[in-house]
Amino acid sequence: MRKLLSASVIVMIVAVILQSCAPANPHLTEAKISMNRDDLQKAQKELAVVLETQPDNIEANYLEGYIHFKQEVWNKMYDSFTKVKQLDPEYEKANIENMSLKGFGALRGTGINEKFNAGVQILSADPEKAEKLFQLALKDLDLADKIKNDDFITKYIIGMIHLQLGDKDKAEELFIESLKYGDFSVDGGNYVSAYINLSNIYTEKGETEKAFEMLNKILEFDPENQDALLQTAKYYESKEEYDKALPMYDKMLSSDPENVDILFNQGIMYKKIGKIDEAITNFEKIVQLKPEDGEATYFLGEFYGQKEEYQKAVDLLDPKFETLSPEWQDKVRDTLQIALVKLGRAKDAQKYMKK
Repeated sequence: MRKLLSASVIVMIVAVILQSCAPANPHLTEAKISMNRDDLQKAQKELAVVLETQPDNIEANYLEGYIHFKQEVWNKMYDSFTKVKQLDPEYEKANIENMSLKGFGALRGTGINEKFNAGVQILSADPEKAEKLFQLALKDLDLADKIKNDDFITKYIIGMIHLQLGDKDKAEELFIESLKYGDFSVDGGNYVSAYINLSNIYTEKGETEKAFEMLNKILEFDPENQDALLQTAKYYESKEEYDKALPMYDKMLSSDPENVDILFNQGIMYKKIGKIDEAITNFEKIVQLKPEDGEATYFLGEFYGQKEEYQKAVDLLDPKFETLSPEWQDKVRDTLQIALVKLGRAKDAQKYMKK
């Protein structure tokens, strides 16, 4: 009995030794040979055979990912390398990271430059084609974001695409996510734009306090930002906190003193709080800078009338009347007639009576 037992143990040991020395999968070996010959198509076929029976073969998955990298089939490369990481996070880690980074760069480049930017350029001329380009850009950038999910610009542009396509909730999510990885000193205008877009989204949703919070964030690192200052001023105006809105306009004008839009908005606010002299000062600047502005001409004439400065109203409106559009002619007509009558020129006022 002892001899038989010993023999059976020996057989078992030999079997284990033989099994451990079994040759490598011939298809995997053939795949490597084919890759050395640069015959990637044949290598893929051999690897497919390996993976059909051994889906967790880490080397086969890695080599398959490498082939996809060489072919620039980025989605399949990502799938193969994801499988490798699941099996062993340390396996060929440096090589996988290097190839993945190159794939990320390629996808990011084509997605932004060749598709997103191209779509923006034709948006007004051909919105349907632009939308198709945005969808193609989104496909590239979504994959780029999967490969490397800590890049501000990638997430920001994805957010911009969703915003353009009308999915504001998704855009909001992406802008918030992108800001985790952004830096004003590096990303500049795009970083600001993410906050501005969030502010606009919240404003449209009626979440004014959130919108205001975004504006404050911008002004923390960019105190002279014109968009943020304007939106902040409008926020205070909506709250009728004019004493807080006015300094915003003063800051804007300190860096852009001839901005007629800012002068106009501030002038209207002066009117709302009864500061007509200040309103007149603003609108006189606008008319000087932009003489053809019918709306500014109308308001300035109105203000002169309120101050009973009738000669100034006539001097402003009479020479300009024929150059104004019919819409603004109708609006200034009454002011001009009243001013002329007040000056004792009733006969001259008659020519401005509507026929």
